[in-house]
Amino acid sequence: MATLSGGSTLSTVDSILKEYYLGPVQEQLNNEVLLVSRLESRSEDLVGKAAFVPLHYGRSGGIGSVGESASLPTAGAQSYSRAEYDLKYLYGRVQVTGPSMAKTKSDAGSFLQILRAELDGVRNDLKKDLARQVYGAGDAVVATATAQSWSSGAATSNTFTLASWEPLKKGQIYVGMNLDVVSYSSGTPTVLNSGNCTVTAVTLAAAATSTVTVSFSSQTPTSGWATASLVRAGSVAGQNRYAQGARSNEVDGLQRLITTAAPSSSTAGNSGYQTVGKIDANASQWWDSQRTAVGGALTLQAMQTAANTIRVAGGNTSLIITSLGVMREFYRLLTATTQFITNTGTTDFQAGFQTVSYNGIPVVGDIDAPFGNMYLLDESTLKVFSDQDWHFLDADGLTLRQKADYDAFEAIMVRYMNLGATRRNTNMVLSGITVNGSADAGV
Repeated sequence: MATLSGGSTLSTVDSILKEYYLGPVQEQLNNEVLLVSRLESRSEDLVGKAAFVPLHYGRSGGIGSVGESASLPTAGAQSYSRAEYDLKYLYGRVQVTGPSMAKTKSDAGSFLQILRAELDGVRNDLKKDLARQVYGAGDAVVATATAQSWSSGAATSNTFTLASWEPLKKGQIYVGMNLDVVSYSSGTPTVLNSGNCTVTAVTLAAAATSTVTVSFSSQTPTSGWATASLVRAGSVAGQNRYAQGARSNEVDGLQRLITTAAPSSSTAGNSGYQTVGKIDANASQWWDSQRTAVGGALTLQAMQTAANTIRVAGGNTSLIITSLGVMREFYRLLTATTQFITNTGTTDFQAGFQTVSYNGIPVVGDIDAPFGNMYLLDESTLKVFSDQDWHFLDADGLTLRQKADYDAFEAIMVRYMNLGATRRNTNMVLSGITVNGSADAGV
């Protein structure tokens, strides 16, 4: 291996990355994604690359009061089931070139700074994408198109009009991002772009007129692209969005664990939308989450009814999380009704989040939380399943390795994880909440 300076080699840098850099990166990633930082890791439940959770959902019928000399109650039994969650594989990859190394070969510290700049950048990108996934529906869809425009002939660019500006306002789509343009037929994804599809421009115009422009290898879009889904490149390969198990290569997010739509027998063919942990909530109603369609202004009565519903189900609301816009509506309610508040000012919560309390329950506004929704969570029933924390891919003993056939070196960060529930009916979502009388704009 090439020598950097003063006896410092790439193997020395390799050790420094592991010992002095990885720890802070792990801590920052975990703490800055609110749900991941709050939910307990359950590596002991893993068997291979899946987590198995035993569930108790039914009581025995073998109890009763009888008269003297009468037959005893018929024996009964407890009812059990099992949820299964497959781990998803998350990666962050950085690269530095040989010339950049050469320019800093007289100073190993300078070379480390180059690596650190790239690693800090990918940490921030991982944080943003992980936050998107943990709030998502598990299908990897970042945005949905409602229209498109392209030039005639063998066009190499296409501009999509989005159904919502939410992913743009949250920074979930950005210039340089690699996407797949996907259409679905009976849940099976068809990737429409034959080459690498890269975002070249985004326009945040209005709720239903914001656009994303992409470029791709020589190809002409068709009318079928107009209502396509935009997903991160490679995230739906080999998957089916209606599958009982994996709907994509991304984690099962909050919108899958706690759904705004009730399960129905009419959606049996689309069971992926009502199935969590490979259990269909329509066939097993005890596995369904709680929901209320507010469809208007937030009220304290709606919040208290939701908390009461969770309590009746045997749960305990430990966290309320919502968008910044709905959080502002909650603040508005407090100005005249402070008897519900245990502290009227904001307090530091964790990882830079601030909160107030409602009946002793922390209420947090998060940039990445779904617009128009408020989630009341029993965190003891929600888990992060993971075999280990974020780590460098180093099975060959190398953290920093030369990229084959290139004058470049790379490091790859990885974590195998998924989100899941051990009980769903003690978690609830209030949906369709308006902000200032109109749709939630997230601010």
